[in-house]
Amino acid sequence: MYSKFFLPSLMLIAQALAHQNLHQFWVNGVTPGYQVGIRMPPSNSPVTDVTSNDITCNVNGSNGANVAVINASAGDTIEVQWDTSGHPGPIVHSLQGPLSSAKSASGVGDWFKIQELNYVNGKWANEVLLANAGKFSFKLPSNLASGEYLLRSEMLALHASQTLEGAQFYIGCMQLKITGPGGNCSPTYKLPGAYKASDKNIYVSDFYYGFVPETYTAPGPAVATCVGGGGQQTTLATTTRAATTAATTTRASSTTVRTTTPAATTPATTPATTARTTTPSTTTRATTTGSSSGGAPLYGQVNTLPIQSNTVIEKQKTNIPVNSAEAKDGQVQPPAYQELANTPTNGTPSAYKPIP
Repeated sequence: MYSKFFLPSLMLIAQALAHQNLHQFWVNGVTPGYQVGIRMPPSNSPVTDVTSNDITCNVNGSNGANVAVINASAGDTIEVQWDTSGHPGPIVHSLQGPLSSAKSASGVGDWFKIQELNYVNGKWANEVLLANAGKFSFKLPSNLASGEYLLRSEMLALHASQTLEGAQFYIGCMQLKITGPGGNCSPTYKLPGAYKASDKNIYVSDFYYGFVPETYTAPGPAVATCVGGGGQQTTLATTTRAATTAATTTRASSTTVRTTTPAATTPATTPATTARTTTPSTTTRATTTGSSSGGAPLYGQVNTLPIQSNTVIEKQKTNIPVNSAEAKDGQVQPPAYQELANTPTNGTPSAYKPIP
């Protein structure tokens, strides 16, 4: 049995080791380099104050003057890599823009969500990343206006969310210059502003006692719908939360009906009259029991990622001071999670288990 002195120390060590940063990304399989194009924070500690400007692009993330702006196109595949992801919780990606300059943008203001992964098929988003060397892929919307953007990657760790301000936000902002056909995306949400410390998906008081992860949704609004020129519409799908219930998105293709009236037979030739009726693209979302057997996933939807067996996530070899927000005075802290990086590397991470 652990002594009363050893167990708290073990919990704090486990929490520190699982701190994380976004450190690399790829556009259609091509990376600009390690930590290139990313506003890197001074440490891998979390943000816990959701009212702070740090909730946008992390600590010291309000200026990207010395950060490269990376070219991309609407509809491109983005792959991000986090150095570790040992805490249970969702992953969310959002865009801000188009901006006059990504380098000078503070990140404060309106964002729109383009991807969200919560708890699916018995696994949190972080477990999906652990099974894929810390990597996660999604698509940019196909209907985006050309310009510079901030792309925000957020991993929310819920292991201490049963205490107020215990939830840990890990954030990385990338700087992109996107070429696109034009479009508008909604709904938008403001950071800071949209998140409240008391929100039920940030302060999860019953996380260890009675919490049903299948019902969880990440903070912020729904994934945005982007409408471009010509009435085309892109719906960015949200991967469902439930292990047994998956959202099925049905897309009705634009249908064009042409009706041609032949010219009347008279001494004078009357030009043919053409009427065009266009039924705009519509998107419906229905919830069905069981997994979807539809077509390919829509933008922002990653239902299944390839599992890389015999993969061990390398922890950062840095000494990170324990964040004071993780241990509140007078509050009972939860059992720490065992590091999944130390589990057998058979491609299927084990469930979270409190350290005895």
